[in-house]
Amino acid sequence: MKYNFLYPYSQLILVKSLLMGWLLSFPYYGPVLQVNAPDYNLLGYSLPFIFIFFHALSFLAGAVFIREVNKWKTLMLAGAVVTTAVHVVLLFAPAGFWPLAMAVTGISSAVYILGWSYPYSETVPVNAKLKVMSAVIIGANIVYIFNNFLSQVLPPVTLLAVSVLPLVASLLLLVRFSPEEDKDNLAVPYLPSVKKESSTGVLLYLVLCLFIAGVFIFCGFKYVIIQPSLGDHPLFVFSRYIPYISVLFLIFLFGDRLKWNFSLYTGISLLGLSYVSFALLYGSTAGLFTSQVLVESAYAFLDLFVWVILGYLAFIYGVPFRIFGFALFTMQVSVMVGEYIGQYLINTGEQYRMFAALLVAAVIFLVYTVMPWLNERMQKDFEPVLNNNRDTGPEDSKVSTPGISTSGSGKDLQREQPSEKLLLFPDQALTPRETEIVTLLLQGLPNRQIAEKLFISENTLKTHLKNIYPKFGVTRKNEFLSLMINHKKSISQLE
Repeated sequence: MKYNFLYPYSQLILVKSLLMGWLLSFPYYGPVLQVNAPDYNLLGYSLPFIFIFFHALSFLAGAVFIREVNKWKTLMLAGAVVTTAVHVVLLFAPAGFWPLAMAVTGISSAVYILGWSYPYSETVPVNAKLKVMSAVIIGANIVYIFNNFLSQVLPPVTLLAVSVLPLVASLLLLVRFSPEEDKDNLAVPYLPSVKKESSTGVLLYLVLCLFIAGVFIFCGFKYVIIQPSLGDHPLFVFSRYIPYISVLFLIFLFGDRLKWNFSLYTGISLLGLSYVSFALLYGSTAGLFTSQVLVESAYAFLDLFVWVILGYLAFIYGVPFRIFGFALFTMQVSVMVGEYIGQYLINTGEQYRMFAALLVAAVIFLVYTVMPWLNERMQKDFEPVLNNNRDTGPEDSKVSTPGISTSGSGKDLQREQPSEKLLLFPDQALTPRETEIVTLLLQGLPNRQIAEKLFISENTLKTHLKNIYPKFGVTRKNEFLSLMINHKKSISQLE
């Protein structure tokens, strides 16, 4: 699958990276907030805490109450307008207005992100999500680093005024944001009128949220345990940005060749090593530097994984607001809980570093236990999604591939040549045997049954699959089926 990567997704990347850069620079303990915020709190709670509390609560409310996915752009526009307006008002507002501003922007920015989750989930194919999200997070960190530099050279009020520019730029881009305009350049066309039925259950939400809670509690640990130990040494300040962005840049370059769960296993392993290094090598510059590099690299992988897996799940189950809402609520709460637990561990004495390392080890065990189940569940649910996207008339029961549609015609539109149904993109050239294998794959058969039907060994089948998947621009079976689902939707829309 050959296509210009940056152009089709440039709007999608920019509108999110600009908002995320503002979040990192301002309300999330950013440099703009640090030099501008008045010495003011509400009932003892800090301004960042107020923002995060309402941010998290809004994600939860969105997951429960927002159902109309076709309102995604309205949500984004409303969120962008309110967030930008409140930031501008802060230039002239008294100190007493700041807590209210933090609460309102916490709500409006969450609404913006929930709206963005729909075009991200539906537009970007599975094998491109790693690259898209790495570009988004790189862009956000560039905005953050730029604002951090400006905080050293500009007066506070001027910095506050300049830092609103990413919001203004995001709003202007959003006015013209329409993935449909670029559908001819997309690997998978954007189809806002198609809505899949949800097959998710309570267990899936529970497992996903518990997993995210376990991982991001240690992000809170990072803020109160590792980073305060580093101080303001230039070596540590430098190592805070470079590993994180370097990892994201490498994934941006090679993300289309990586498996979707690669970033999880790599990130969780690096996270464990970072706390082991911190526990054993604490007190030496080399040990602290190693811990810093490992933990920042770990969260580059883990941040990326969470956004990719959420987009993947939202595509499969067709409920992006619910999936993103519950997961992002859990993430925000987990960071706050992690900060609290980390502070408690520090108060226990010198052994707090070892306790933190043991807790990380427990989470690593949990992740490696849960992920096979989650992966199996998603693959199992692919076939119901295929069936839900197919009409149920008598003629349709004969159709076994998602390249056929009877929408609006009442008759089978099956083409005469089987191989033509599978030539979704011009680079594909399937052999007769590969065509047979693909047809059976689309019927939802496991590898063992496919091998039996074709009278070949499973090893021979695996060899064929290794040759088939690159022709569709994917590396795994679930990615291939995801591509087929999207193509089914595009054929139905066109006919």
